[in-house]
Amino acid sequence: MVFDYMDYFVSMSVGLTGFASEAIAPEIDPVGIKAVYLQAFDEKLPDGMAEQILQRYKALFDAAGGKPGNEEQLVGQMLAGSGTSPAQILAMRQLIFLWYAGAWPTVQYDNSPSRGQTFSSVISAESYTQGLVWRVMQSHPMGSSTYNYGYWAADPPPLSAYLENPV
Repeated sequence: MVFDYMDYFVSMSVGLTGFASEAIAPEIDPVGIKAVYLQAFDEKLPDGMAEQILQRYKALFDAAGGKPGNEEQLVGQMLAGSGTSPAQILAMRQLIFLWYAGAWPTVQYDNSPSRGQTFSSVISAESYTQGLVWRVMQSHPMGSSTYNYGYWAADPPPLSAYLENPV
């Protein structure tokens, strides 16, 4: 990528995932998963597609006033095909999968009744443990937890605590 699109990548990811920006890009971020995901998004797509998607998002974001709060509406326009190609829409869906599962899905089309298969490969051990699906489930990956021993004896915090801040 020629430009630094991290802010737009985070903003677009907020719209795609439904998570708050504090969960996507926390102020104190020892893991830095957003940088790993931006790199994967750029490397896994054909030449320049990630940058084209982010430029389209930037144009919509700037046209909407350049302030946070309407990320879901903007990505909704893009997913509906406003200025985006079917390949770019698929790439945005792959990014959603990456944020939730920590893995990059590859779609292989064929002439079968299911029209193809999807395979996914985990980006890294950290991407697996940082998958947003764990927060949605109010859980943690097996063998990786930041909870103290015996946490299961207390009532869990509300779902919003999982969605807004890393646990």
